[in-house]
Amino acid sequence: MPDVRIDESASPAAHRAGMVAALAAGRVDNRFHYVGERSATMWRDLASAHSPAQAEDGLVAHDVAARTAMALLPDGPVHVIGVACGDGVKERRLLGALVSAGRTEVHATAVDVSVPLVSAAAEAMAAVPGVTDVDALAVDIVARRDLSPLLGPRRPGTRLVTLFGMMSTLGPVALAPTLSLLQPGDVVMVSANLLPRRPGAREEVMAQYDTAPTREWLAAVLDDIGLAGAGDVTMRWREEAGSLAIIGEVTPTEDMTAHVEDTVVVMPAGRPIRLLESFRHDPAGLEHLLREAGLDDIATHASPDGEEGVAAATAR
Repeated sequence: MPDVRIDESASPAAHRAGMVAALAAGRVDNRFHYVGERSATMWRDLASAHSPAQAEDGLVAHDVAARTAMALLPDGPVHVIGVACGDGVKERRLLGALVSAGRTEVHATAVDVSVPLVSAAAEAMAAVPGVTDVDALAVDIVARRDLSPLLGPRRPGTRLVTLFGMMSTLGPVALAPTLSLLQPGDVVMVSANLLPRRPGAREEVMAQYDTAPTREWLAAVLDDIGLAGAGDVTMRWREEAGSLAIIGEVTPTEDMTAHVEDTVVVMPAGRPIRLLESFRHDPAGLEHLLREAGLDDIATHASPDGEEGVAAATAR
């Protein structure tokens, strides 16, 4: 299995400091639901069962976008860099498509804030027949907006950088670290969860989130820091400043104390603790963000059910 290089931003000390700061602000940032072994395993089970990207319709969008991206690539070596790749399911599929299309020199790098997930991703990507080599980097892309120095010297050929799912998890702030890896002519793929344009779509999407397994996953990190009795996790839509997101939160009915190793944070009664912020986009909005980021040749493909969008573009 490829070794994982751990940047300081993904170290246990950085995670502890980030958790304390987030709790003081009344939230548990999304990344903390992936960094621990238990939470990472629960997330993988949830994504496999409910993620639009891993459903049959979502895979259609990813496969079509992969063909578009491959058509943008010049001949020669390809270096696939999966930014915030999770367990690498979608990157592994992309690598297989590249090899099947006749690419004979395909390198891969798995990048994620979670050591357990990036390890699983690197192992899965290395298992794709025909992939030349794989390495792995654990880094917090919110803290490190310029990732290029962390990857070292560029390999010969073209980079194909992926950002799958993070526009839904982090919103547009996930773009800057991804774009930092690109030079003119490189190719990028970006996916986002969409809100279908049909009656009842909000209710359908909410039903995918408002489930017992999802609430248990979100609450797992609370258990780890002594907030197991904080209350029930509730879900709601939030629409403001042109953004649409599902918010998951819990509101303690009495003052509680969170224990992050030797640091104590008081969580007051009646103050919601935000556990989840999951953005929904539309294809036009996704394309606008990519165009504003300086990308060309943008082509967005939506899944047949309208819940997953995947764009391919080139850097200029």
